[in-house]
Amino acid sequence: MKQIFNEKDIKKKIFDDRWVKFAFGSEGIIKTESLNMGITEFSKEKTSLAHKHDVDEALYIISGRGSVEVDGETHSIKTGDYIYVARGSSHTIITDKNSKLRIFFVFSGTTKINY
Repeated sequence: MKQIFNEKDIKKKIFDDRWVKFAFGSEGIIKTESLNMGITEFSKEKTSLAHKHDVDEALYIISGRGSVEVDGETHSIKTGDYIYVARGSSHTIITDKNSKLRIFFVFSGTTKINY
């Protein structure tokens, strides 16, 4: 089994509001049931679909500026910020007019995304 790989080895999965590179998880280079991890990037002036997970999620802002709305409360975010999203919390990522957002994400357990 491949245990070491580079971000360049991961194909982008394109969505309407972002692209994602899944490192671990059901769609990852390494298929796992209990660990999901990867990188996602939102273009300038984008708002993600509001969604929630049945597991806790941690985000780290690699680069960019914007905001995150969690359960109706909006917070400004920037490079270097960590974000905790509790299981079942509705959340949305919003990019600034002049900035993309590149985000590292991780969550554990088998998950289902609910829009």
